[in-house]
Amino acid sequence: KVNITAGKLSANTNIDLADGMVHYFTTEETTTCTPNIRVSSAVSLNDIMTAGDVVTVTVITTADATGYSANWTIDGNAVTEEWVGGSAPSAGGSDGLDIYSFTIIKTSNAGGSGFKVIANVSNAT
Repeated sequence: KVNITAGKLSANTNIDLADGMVHYFTTEETTTCTPNIRVSSAVSLNDIMTAGDVVTVTVITTADATGYSANWTIDGNAVTEEWVGGSAPSAGGSDGLDIYSFTIIKTSNAGGSGFKVIANVSNAT
């Protein structure tokens, strides 16, 4: 299921997986932000995942060079993303769409810090 938001990611930073695993923001992104991945306002990802579980999340934004997200949180907790290519984005695409893909692996049952996040961003023009 795709959750389509008539707005930009920086104004809608909670990515609720109960609404779908793909989130598309139709308004051009012009700022940086730190989005939060969760199931819903009442249910955390940590609540539904156990060690060995994996989810894949895609977030699509309408590109602008000044708008990007280099850091993400899960259930409000900071995570260290492992970015494909070795470094987090430092700018958005100049046009088209920025597509963020996350493979989130629950590595332990030790609470909010038990996630490994493999992140990738690409620009589709």
